[in-house]
Amino acid sequence: MTDYLDIFYNKENKPYTSYPNKLVAYLFDRLDMQPGMSMMEPGVGRGEHLREFKNLGLKVKGLDISKEAKVLSPDLDIDIYDADDNRWPFDDNSFDVVYSKSFIEHRRTPGMYFDEAYRVLKPGGKLLTLTPDWEVNYKKFSMIIPMSVLLHLYR
Repeated sequence: MTDYLDIFYNKENKPYTSYPNKLVAYLFDRLDMQPGMSMMEPGVGRGEHLREFKNLGLKVKGLDISKEAKVLSPDLDIDIYDADDNRWPFDDNSFDVVYSKSFIEHRRTPGMYFDEAYRVLKPGGKLLTLTPDWEVNYKKFSMIIPMSVLLHLYR
């Protein structure tokens, strides 16, 4: 059975680049992350971003619906799990950082994503949710986040 990683993220369609390294290095420095912090990423895909955070010294954990994620990233701690409509398989206050890139816009229940992210974050933890085409997607998110917060985040 083919899945989204085989179809959309195969090496021919999406070759590996230095982009994940550059983005992660920027976020790590800009957001004052420190080696030893714990991070969880739902929707790890090929594991490129999670691996870069691990290389910078974070303790990382990932979730993905595709079994291929574990095949592509045997060096990472990834559980095969549908993080969309299910409570994430972690205790409350488990992680310093929850990170996602191009994940939330594919969720049927984006509100649950935020509920679960905040649940598993430690007090004072960081939630990094990156999405392409913010201007197109803001209406979807504004149903779950007050518009004043969205506008503040967008600046």
